[in-house]
Amino acid sequence: AYAKEWPEFIVPKVLVEQAKSGKPWDIPLALREDKDEVALITIRRPKTLNALNSTVMSQLDKIFTEIKKDNKIKGAVLTGFGVKAFVAGADINELARLRTPEEGEALALRGQETLNLIENLGKPVICAMNGLAFGGGNEMAMACTARIAKKGLKVLAGQPEPKLGIIPGYGGSQRLPRIVGLSNAWPILRTGNPISSEEALKIGLIQEEVEGDVKEAGITFAKKLISGEAKVPPIKREPIEIPKSLPDVDIGHLSRKTDEIMKEAILEGAKMTLEEGLKHEAKTFGKCLRTKDMRIGMENFMKFGPKRNAEFSHA
Repeated sequence: AYAKEWPEFIVPKVLVEQAKSGKPWDIPLALREDKDEVALITIRRPKTLNALNSTVMSQLDKIFTEIKKDNKIKGAVLTGFGVKAFVAGADINELARLRTPEEGEALALRGQETLNLIENLGKPVICAMNGLAFGGGNEMAMACTARIAKKGLKVLAGQPEPKLGIIPGYGGSQRLPRIVGLSNAWPILRTGNPISSEEALKIGLIQEEVEGDVKEAGITFAKKLISGEAKVPPIKREPIEIPKSLPDVDIGHLSRKTDEIMKEAILEGAKMTLEEGLKHEAKTFGKCLRTKDMRIGMENFMKFGPKRNAEFSHA
């Protein structure tokens, strides 16, 4: 009615098509908008700070599969809705429903499939980190060709899984050491403590800190990679060197049992190719389901959120 009354009002094509279809509204959790030769993909779950669940992952699968086949699109930018978070992690409710090591391994492998699709797209994908990237969010960012972030973020990236009594399952223990070096990754993975955008730039997790609009900067960066004006070295796919000594890490109240599993994932994975290391991580993630501390960590988070430390039994 409004459009009829005001003929100069341009009705977006998506609204016209939706009205014609007569179907109920299906609001996508991952939205694709094409900007010339670059696809902009936005993850949109603002109430959960864009946390990843199975619906988001399947929608990203579909979008990136279409982009891979679309000859008009030469690259992509992946970002999150809002200003607080790119992706705050995986959906805790889905993790809390896991019961067996096999279920844990299967969930990790499913998530890894989506990230592997992004990593092996054959077209550059820039992660425009509009806010914090925790857990699965940081893992998704690391599967991209390059990462840029809003300048001056005191909290940008981290793998807080140990605080929940688990380890990363979407490739964090394998990609982070390959991107920033094992000595830099070691404390980040074992303590679960986040790093700032400044620190991320210093260790090589991100390529740029951006003053202005991070999405626009991402599109500009993607176009530079497409034209060959900019280059980013690919992730190391072969086994990586393990330094003779690694930094001492104080894990504080965290589960010593989970820490053993984490160290196994990192150190054994470093001796493998990236592909083998990812499978190893998924299996090792499954081992967390055998521990008491995963239940303790999950229940503590569900009751009290991230503010209160779990009282782990180290078993």
